Amino acid sequence: MSHFQNQVNAFTIYRKTGGYTLIELLVAMAAGLFLLSGVAMSYTAIKSTVVASKELSHAQEVVRYTSQTMTRSLKQTSKLPEVINEKSVLRVHQQAGLLACDGSIPTVEYWETYTLTNGYLTCDIGNGQVQLLRGLQALTFDNSGILISIFVTPDNLPKQFDGKIQIDIAASRLVLEKAMWRKPI
Repeated sequence: MSHFQNQVNAFTIYRKTGGYTLIELLVAMAAGLFLLSGVAMSYTAIKSTVVASKELSHAQEVVRYTSQTMTRSLKQTSKLPEVINEKSVLRVHQQAGLLACDGSIPTVEYWETYTLTNGYLTCDIGNGQVQLLRGLQALTFDNSGILISIFVTPDNLPKQFDGKIQIDIAASRLVLEKAMWRKPI
């Protein structure tokens, strides 16, 4: 073999074992950036889904608790509930011996007064306000006879709920009293 062929073969061997070319590095960097951008986009999508899920979970808990509290109160009342103070306060009359919103069982008749105070759903049975639930932006009431509508806006309510959630509860004890047949005197 000639001296020139030995140099070419040595250069070829050196080139193959000596590292990567600039073009190979650029292609590898472009592929790496493409993969990293895909990971970043996936992370962003997952993070926004987690945030929306937490907001929805919080809103659901606020609505569930409000519904549970108001349902207990409205279903055991024997008088028509009152919506007062520009629909921002609900007053519900209760008989003695029934569970009150603060967890006590008063021995005399009482009124439960529900309102929104500084982001808290509060209840007062005459002993001062008790904070029941936090995380509310707005709370209003409306009544159509024995049907009470409660409009709740939890903090960070997802946009698809149009700003508020409506809960309708019938004062079922009043319904039953009107539905009972009584023998005329």
